[in-house]
Parts: sequence; C-alpha cells; structure tokens
Amino acid sequence: MTARRRSQARPKGPTWRERFAAFVAMARRALRVGMTVALWVAFVGALVLVAQRVWVKLDVPVREIVVEGGNRFVPAAQVEQVLEPWAGRSIWEVELESMRERLLEDRWLTEVTVTRQWPDRLRVELATHRPIAFWGDDALMSSSGEVFRPADRPEALALPRLAGPRDSQWSVWERYSSLRPVLEGVGLTLVGVELSPRGALDLTLASGAVIRAGRQSLEVRLQRLLDVYPDALEGRMHQVRSIDLRYSNGFAVAWRNDGSEQAEE
Repeated sequence: MTARRRSQARPKGPTWRERFAAFVAMARRALRVGMTVALWVAFVGALVLVAQRVWVKLDVPVREIVVEGGNRFVPAAQVEQVLEPWAGRSIWEVELESMRERLLEDRWLTEVTVTRQWPDRLRVELATHRPIAFWGDDALMSSSGEVFRPADRPEALALPRLAGPRDSQWSVWERYSSLRPVLEGVGLTLVGVELSPRGALDLTLASGAVIRAGRQSLEVRLQRLLDVYPDALEGRMHQVRSIDLRYSNGFAVAWRNDGSEQAEE
C-alpha cells in the first residue's frame, strides 16, 4: 500500500488590514468604556461636591431656642437657661432626646417635645401639671388625678389641702368637691379634707376649725350641725377649735379660749 503524503499547506494568517481593523474596533470599545467610567466618576464627584456645599449650608450652629408652653411654675426663661449649653452647637449634633430627658427632670413637666427648625432654631414645647390641690405634706394633686412632688412646692397657692392613704386622691377630692358647696350654703369655707387609713374624715374650715366627721353617716351628722349652726355658732367660728360629730344624737364643740367642750343636742 502506498503511504499518503502529508499536506504541506498552512492556514493563511490575517492580513495587516484585518489586524488594523480589529485593533481599531478594540480601541473604540475601550474608549467607550473609558468615557463611561469617566462620566460616572465626574458625576459622582459633582454629587459629592454638591453634597458638601449643601451640608455646609445645613450644618449651622444653633442661634435661637424657642420655648412654648412656659408658665409660672416652669417659666420659659428658666427653661432657656437650662438649655443654654446647647446654644452654639451644630444643629445636627444636638441630641434631642438628651435635651428632652434633661428638661423632664423638672417634675412640674409632664411632656417635652423638641424639634429642629432649619436653619438655626430649636423649638421646645412644654406640657405641665395643672395643680388643683395640695396633697399631704410635700406633694400636689394635678387635674388628671396624679400626685407629683416638685422640688419647690409653692405654699402660697390658693388650693385646698387634701390628705389620705395612697391612691385615695380621687375619692378625697370628690368628698371635697361635694361638701364645699354644702358648707358654703351656711357661710363656711372648706379648705381641707383628710381621710384616715381607717376611713374617717376630718374637714378643715378657713377659720382653722376642724370638723371631725368620722367614718359613717357623714351626711346625717353634717346636717345635724348645719341645722343648728345659724343659731348656735354663726359669727363665733373664730373661737372654735374643733367640732366633733361622732355622737349618736348631737356633737361637741371645743373652744379655743379655754379648751372646754360644749355638747350640742
């Protein structure tokens, strides 16, 4: 068998023209990619520059602190003095919650809201207790029924003085509210009510006299006093130290001048 002769032909390579065309195509693609990258870099750079300029405009020191809701118990000037260390700081560096907690250390306050107002103002809104009575020796009772103990209790307030066991403030207040107009009907001014742990009531009048009403039959006992008050005691209450209603058929009067008691049927 005759062996085949291996072909001596070789594949023909690309011409210089084809190579140049391929190089040009590759260069164009690289240029497009480069231009795209350059555009993105320029865009990001411009964005950063704009953000920096905007931040410079926004990042200003606090120049004004506006306080709303101040009153005689928590004056706005007093709050501004407490917040003075925050003035001059960057408005975005002020920790609003920290400022709020600092103000709520004042027990007159029930709520504090602090907001930023661009470019350089902080707005502080206050809500305070509205006291309706003294409670015990060192506390006040608010219109919401809450007992609170401020650092300074203004004794000059024209408020009734109430006292009683824990969580009894509403029942004592209701007693005061219901008895005050009854006593005013005969010219007596009720200024205090105290409820003992056993449930006995003591009523304090503007004259300083104390009516000891006891625990039971309050309305009946008090009416017994009111029936005879115009004839027996009117005009003499400044001399009375106490009136004890805890009798079945009458009451006893203790006088200031000699400490003696007079029983009334």
